[in-house]
Amino acid sequence: MSDLRHTSIVETPPQGPALICPTIVESYRDFEPPPGFRQTVETLLRYVPPKYLVGFKGNCSNESSRPDERQTQTKSVDSKSKSASGRVLGSYSPSWKSSPATVWLYVDNIIEAGVAWWKWVSVLRYVVQGDVLYHEIGHHIHAEHRPVHEQRENVAEDWSSKQMKNFYRKHYWYIFPFLYLLARLTSPIFRRLQKTA
Repeated sequence: MSDLRHTSIVETPPQGPALICPTIVESYRDFEPPPGFRQTVETLLRYVPPKYLVGFKGNCSNESSRPDERQTQTKSVDSKSKSASGRVLGSYSPSWKSSPATVWLYVDNIIEAGVAWWKWVSVLRYVVQGDVLYHEIGHHIHAEHRPVHEQRENVAEDWSSKQMKNFYRKHYWYIFPFLYLLARLTSPIFRRLQKTA
């Protein structure tokens, strides 16, 4: 009974007719996600081509509510993103029998893997969540939409990198003219420094 009091489950279907988005389920045990985490995930999902969002559900949880793979299904979890300390940040389970494919994000570990002050800098706020989410979606794309005969982790990393570049190019489009101007202004300085070195 006490478990039920400390466990929260929220399931939200896609909102709005124009947005194709997987259902996101939040299930936490003795953990309160930081404000805005879900909104960050939804923002990142908006920049993934809709055809790649078909066929999976998203699950945001914390490590203590992570399912035991032996109990959930006979087919084991396909991939896991890990932090430098070895903690699991996310995982992907392919579809199996009547269960849809699932992308898991372990919010407590993702928050711990980031740098605390990054959440206050808009451009950096998406770095860790985006890397984990897009990596796991990369596994889904590889498994369900665009299979490639290469090592799975390499394929997922390639997709993650492509999606992150796409996200930053479109979401922060207004920064790129400034960066271009900054590069033009600083390149003569760096050339002079190289000649004197």
